Amino acid sequence: MKPWSQFEKRIEGVNRLYRTKGFGVVEKIPNGTKTIRQGNRQIIVRDAKTGCDFIGHLDGTPIAFDCKLTSNKTSFPFGSGKVITVKPHQKEFLSDFKKDGACAFLLIALENATRVFLVDIEDYLNIEQEMLLINRKSIPIARLEQYKVDQANGMIDYRKNILEYLK
Repeated sequence: MKPWSQFEKRIEGVNRLYRTKGFGVVEKIPNGTKTIRQGNRQIIVRDAKTGCDFIGHLDGTPIAFDCKLTSNKTSFPFGSGKVITVKPHQKEFLSDFKKDGACAFLLIALENATRVFLVDIEDYLNIEQEMLLINRKSIPIARLEQYKVDQANGMIDYRKNILEYLK
């Protein structure tokens, strides 16, 4: 299983726990792919763009977020080559979702999810702009520290960050 998939599976487990405890319901959105046959092989191809990985509500607040994982230990890169880490349609969807009064964010994991940060989409866009203005191609970990998610007992408890942010 790919590391990003493992990260999303951990979040799905957290979401199941939140649901069991009555905090809310958050579900993974299918990733907009279809399977086609090419000779004797089946190939998975993208057929639609999705604006985020997860959507639902916690404690009465609508939420939407995308999970991002990097093996980089010192910063969160904006991309490499032609591959953009947070795609324009994701930024647009999350921004629009937030404009309607919801909570929209990125759940960013570094070092195979040993460090996780919940960054509100507006904050992310501001930080990205700030970094690009000084010709940086990534966000240094020091800039993300204020968004750190508690991982007591190995659980990525992002709900605490949302509750703090909504105060």
